[in-house]
Amino acid sequence: MNEIIISFDETHHLKNGKPLYPYRFDKVQSFHFPLGYAPVKKRQHAFFINTEGKTVFERAFKDAFGFYDNIATVVDENGFFHIDTQGHDIHSQRFAWAGNFQESLCVVKDIKSKQFFHIDKNGKPIYTKKYAYVGDYRYGIAVIMNNDGLCTHIDTHGKLRHKKYFLELDVYHKGYAIAKDERGYFHINKAGKALYNNRYLKLEPFYNGRAVAVDQYGVKLIISTEGETIQKIDNNNAEIQKIEQYYSLQAFSYWHSRILTSILELGVLDQLENGTTLEKLYQQTNLPKKSIDMILRWLTVYQVSILKQGNYSLTLAGKTILHQLKPVYSYWQNKVFVKTSLELVNSLKNHKNDFNKLHQAPFFEYIQKDTKLAKDLDKIMSFYAVDYNTHLSYLNLSNESVCDIGGGNGALLSKLKQHYPKIKPIVLDKFTYDSYRDIEFIKIDFFEKWNVKSDVYLISRILHDWNDKQVIQILKNIANNMDSKTIFYIFETIVSEENLIDKGVSVSFHLLNVLGGRERTLPEFIALFKEANLKIKDIYLEKLPVSLIKIMKKQA
Repeated sequence: MNEIIISFDETHHLKNGKPLYPYRFDKVQSFHFPLGYAPVKKRQHAFFINTEGKTVFERAFKDAFGFYDNIATVVDENGFFHIDTQGHDIHSQRFAWAGNFQESLCVVKDIKSKQFFHIDKNGKPIYTKKYAYVGDYRYGIAVIMNNDGLCTHIDTHGKLRHKKYFLELDVYHKGYAIAKDERGYFHINKAGKALYNNRYLKLEPFYNGRAVAVDQYGVKLIISTEGETIQKIDNNNAEIQKIEQYYSLQAFSYWHSRILTSILELGVLDQLENGTTLEKLYQQTNLPKKSIDMILRWLTVYQVSILKQGNYSLTLAGKTILHQLKPVYSYWQNKVFVKTSLELVNSLKNHKNDFNKLHQAPFFEYIQKDTKLAKDLDKIMSFYAVDYNTHLSYLNLSNESVCDIGGGNGALLSKLKQHYPKIKPIVLDKFTYDSYRDIEFIKIDFFEKWNVKSDVYLISRILHDWNDKQVIQILKNIANNMDSKTIFYIFETIVSEENLIDKGVSVSFHLLNVLGGRERTLPEFIALFKEANLKIKDIYLEKLPVSLIKIMKKQA
């Protein structure tokens, strides 16, 4: 019966190019054998037919899908459920959505929680948890996605197979599964371990020890299970062309940020927030019509804006840019940074910042005179403090005094106080903003000796601003205020020594250019801590862009 196919207009089935039966439907789906039933729709009713085109049982539904394991998924006014080959319900449950039975188990979506899980043929959950999404079982293993968007594998009891989490994940095929991390796609084994270090833009399952992959440039390859390139599908000229295209786009990518920053400064996104017509936009802005046309075309191409029924409005991305990211673009695209970046060659030659010479003042003194830049810095400090939500639980605080060195506007301590309401927060900084009433702000220069006792000290993304000599001085001044029980937490990027991912690598050029600092590897941190008589007690979230390092004072 494999010769049976669906007609091009999907109104009936064909066998050997001829209609299988004389009837016509609004839409048909495939036959499933050996049962030989196919779901069809006619006049908003869904039912099942046999190969003669006749109804197999007198029951219709709002929608119906094919039989798997002699069970079909159907829909009535109460939701999704399952029937047997006689059209009888196999359980009394109803769901917001249901997949098909695979290996006697089925994916369903709960009506109340909108979460996903697996059921057996009695309609009962096979484990207690619910997830943001789950996939079908294959060989007794399924993919689940947590509410944080991370994926892992579970067995038929709902137990984790390897406790490794990935951005994306597929089921196992011949012992290997395709996974994705922040670097790209790769294969893992049953233990959740990567088979190789390489990452790819696209990747297929292994077929007899070989898989097709696409590298970062778009070059197609065939790789082995060891990640070795067995063959390049693209010829040498095609590979060179793709590399040229990749880097030519990189060379121009600066302009994307410049364009969006300019559009934000012109207030065009503000005009589009509640929707407006082209004619109103012409009238409401002081821009030439041709400039407006250019801007709208760019916003539409990059899905920042959308045109519906003559109205231009913002997409979710557009609203996010306007309300959350506007100060971020304003800060990083400030002409002060742009001008300083033109001196990067000189910064690299001397391994010193060029900001001081260009602007006649160190950066943190300069921004006290530049009101707009100072406001943008204040906003992005609050923006980046949101990144720490995952980190704060590791601090395990109760009612301690907590001192944030270089804490600026107090955004981090304010966030911390939401998690630990009984702490006594103190900000130490040369320039303080008194932004929060329940935080004590004390002016200090952390390069000079200071005396403020606290149970816990924090320093967040400060050390990367300074050169090694300056960092050692900062650390020594903190250590002088510590005793054997004091805890010192450092929020900083830890640069990987493997050089496989750009975590802190590119931003180090900006830090050097403007401040004379850089991001550091773990051995570099250890060497600096040793100079200040400090030692690492623990490291949390080392793989994240910002890690949390727990520090104690060495005892004599």
